[in-house]
Amino acid sequence: MSPASKLSSSLSSACLCALGLCLSCAAPRAPASTSAEQARYPAPRRAPGVPEQRSEVQPEATSVGNSRDQWLVLRAPAPSGLAREAVRDFLRAAVNEALDRMDPLLAPQAFVDTASGRQPARAFWQSRFSVLDYTELRGQLLFREADLETFRAEDLARLPATRRLPIELGTDEVAVRVPIRVSWAGRPRLFGDELLFRLQPAGARYEIAEITEDFRLP
Repeated sequence: MSPASKLSSSLSSACLCALGLCLSCAAPRAPASTSAEQARYPAPRRAPGVPEQRSEVQPEATSVGNSRDQWLVLRAPAPSGLAREAVRDFLRAAVNEALDRMDPLLAPQAFVDTASGRQPARAFWQSRFSVLDYTELRGQLLFREADLETFRAEDLARLPATRRLPIELGTDEVAVRVPIRVSWAGRPRLFGDELLFRLQPAGARYEIAEITEDFRLP
């Protein structure tokens, strides 16, 4: 082979090597970080024909629901003891004429149903404090703990006709009946013979939505 032919052959080989090197450099490569992540956290293996399981976001808990729904998360009702506690705190605030302690125990639209009709609870109790002196009942046994009665909607449905209470309860609502032992302080009457509270759940506690009492301001 002549020197010119050898030179031409060497140049062709060098060009082919350079072209192969360029093509290998131009080929797309996965980022090093991605490859490392895949090696560290490989995709879960599934049997053939088994669809991928995707995580579901659970719906917000509710007190009632339809069993035909795919997902149903029910919220447990608050213990009825919390309703009794709210009633005790309310009556303590009443004999101390503490509207600031009474206010957070009342639902925003709380009302009182008395012999004079239905009216907003906050305004009604403010009127009572301006006319009557409830501090005279401090130290008195206003009610006995053993006399408190707690009812749910199913309990009211089972009461005999002679004991029916003038109140309706919704889902998760509670009624608390309080017989009053001391209704008088001197001449003016301060309470009816009994108070009937309707309480509704408010998160982890109960708030008073309705008070039924046979009472009229003098």
